[in-house]
Amino acid sequence: MLKIGEFSRLTRVSVRMLHYYDDIGLLKPVQTDKFTGYRLYSVSQVAALQKIVMLRDMNFQIAEIRKALKYWSDETLREELNRKIQEKQNHIIKEQQQIQNLRSAIESINKKQLDLHYRIIIREVPSRHVISYRKRIPDYSCEKELWNELYCFIKENHIEISRQNDNNITIFHENKESDSGVDAEVCLLVKEERTSSGPFRYRIVDGAETMACMMVRGSYVKLDKAYQAFLGWLEENPQYQWYGASRQICHRDPENEEKEEDYLTEIQIPVKLRNG
Repeated sequence: MLKIGEFSRLTRVSVRMLHYYDDIGLLKPVQTDKFTGYRLYSVSQVAALQKIVMLRDMNFQIAEIRKALKYWSDETLREELNRKIQEKQNHIIKEQQQIQNLRSAIESINKKQLDLHYRIIIREVPSRHVISYRKRIPDYSCEKELWNELYCFIKENHIEISRQNDNNITIFHENKESDSGVDAEVCLLVKEERTSSGPFRYRIVDGAETMACMMVRGSYVKLDKAYQAFLGWLEENPQYQWYGASRQICHRDPENEEKEEDYLTEIQIPVKLRNG
C-alpha cells in the first residue's frame, strides 16, 4: 500500500488532484485508514490513473472520462477519440467563421461600406407540403445539425422529396423573452404525405398573400445585414408591419456551389398592411 504522498510522487499527479478524483468517485483509494483518515493506494491503480490523466489532457470532460473507464477497450477508446476529433473540428470551423466575420467587419470599416441596400419585393407565396423537424437550438449556427437529422430520417425511411432548387425551408419561430436559444424548424418539400413519426411530421406550411422577399447572394455572413436592411425597410414603409415567423430558402448552397460568393439565399418575412 502507498500513502497518498507516495502515490503522488510515483505518478506525478498532485495530492490535490488525487483528493478531487476521490471526491467525485473517479479514482478512490483502495483503503482509507479509519483512525488517521490517510488514503492508501495500490500500485495496480497506476494504470487507471494514467488513463485518467491521458483523457484529461485531451480535454475529455469528467462524465466522458468516467464513461471511457467503465467501458474501456481499444474499440471504445477509438470511438471516443474519433468523436472528440469531430468535436474539435466542429469547434475549429466555428472559430474560423468567427475570424472571417471579424475580418469582414474590419474590411467594412476600412472601406466605410456598411452596405444595407437589399432589394425587397412584396409577393404572394404558395402553401407547401413538407416533412419538417422542429427543435430549439443554442444559436443560429446550429441550424445545420437539424438538417443533418432530417436528412438521416429521410434516408432511413426512404422518403421521396422534391428535387427543385427551392425544396427547402427554414422557419425561425417567434421566441418569448423568457426563452433561450432559437426555435427553428427545417422543412423539405415532399411528393406525398405519410403518417408522422415522433418529432418528424408531415404538414402544410401556410402560404402568404404579402411576403417581403429578398435575395442574398454570397456568404451566409451577409444574412445578418439583410435582416438589418429589412428593419430599415420597415421604417421607410410604415404601412407594413411584420407578423409571424421568418423563413429562409437556399436556392444555391454548398451542395451545388464550391464558392461562397455563389451561394443564393432567399429571406421571406410575412408582412401585412396596418389597419387605418
